Amino acid sequence: MKLAMIGSYGHTNVVLDSLANLPEVKLVAAARYGPEDKLAFIGRRSAPKDLPVYDDYRKMLDEVAPDLVSVCMPLYRNAEAAIEAARRGIHILCEKPLATTLADLAALRKTVEQSKVRICAMFPMRTTPPFQAARKVVQDGRIGMPILAFAQKSYPFGRRDDFYRSRETYGGTIPWIAIHALEFTRYCVGRDYTRVAAMQSNQSQPLYPGCEDNGGLLLEFRGGGHAVISFDYLRPKADGVRRGHGDDRLRIAGSEGIVEVVAEGTRVVLMTPTSVEEVPLPPPRDLLGEFVASIQSRGECIVTPEESFRISEVALKARDAADTGTLVDL
Repeated sequence: MKLAMIGSYGHTNVVLDSLANLPEVKLVAAARYGPEDKLAFIGRRSAPKDLPVYDDYRKMLDEVAPDLVSVCMPLYRNAEAAIEAARRGIHILCEKPLATTLADLAALRKTVEQSKVRICAMFPMRTTPPFQAARKVVQDGRIGMPILAFAQKSYPFGRRDDFYRSRETYGGTIPWIAIHALEFTRYCVGRDYTRVAAMQSNQSQPLYPGCEDNGGLLLEFRGGGHAVISFDYLRPKADGVRRGHGDDRLRIAGSEGIVEVVAEGTRVVLMTPTSVEEVPLPPPRDLLGEFVASIQSRGECIVTPEESFRISEVALKARDAADTGTLVDL
């Protein structure tokens, strides 16, 4: 299976960290998203130094004719590149959100369905051991009926690209950052959302007016219960201090217990009426490997095409809820 990469913005590690374990997949080319894209991954890990490089990704798709492409463009261009790949019958592993507008998301969905290709959004957090463990605790009924969830995504702002300055090119912090928490909360609780209310603002980054640095979401689960999600760019940047880049948390309270993902998303703790225990963590899962297997009809990927579209849609509608100050049906 031939794999090509469009751009190097975002979760390129989803591809590069897996290739060594996928002998049936060969990285054959890469395309820059613009002159500023250095494609810094070339010569590292699974990307050879002599990898063919294109300045026009459409030319690369036509000349190389890959079976699968990863799309890691500046956020507002992900849908554009994914549509071009789908039109050529190429399967797509795409950075999230799949689109930054509902119109572009609908156009991408239509093209994917017409072309009968598979698409997978880069939601790597659900593949990690802590969120896998939390989901299993809920599925096994150890907290009874899940009722209330609290989730957090917190990052340092650090240095951000110029496209973050404008909503039109950035798309918003809910579709870029909060989408992770929307995704892993839904996955671990095992219920979809029905309604959302939201607030957001920029308080600390006046040079990036299109980038919200804090906010919160309140969602209703189908069948009852709620989720509260916070997101921010307020985590202090590490300066000689050892700590993770992000602080990801999840607490699910049920009718018979509580399960929490704590310690920057590295540990899982279960509280029941009779005990408080550390939950053993399973091995990580491989998003690219499972996506390849789904293309080859050898199994289902942990992130399905429908989930990829659904979570992107929820994130965009949550952003609309914040923009309009209204409760939005999902």
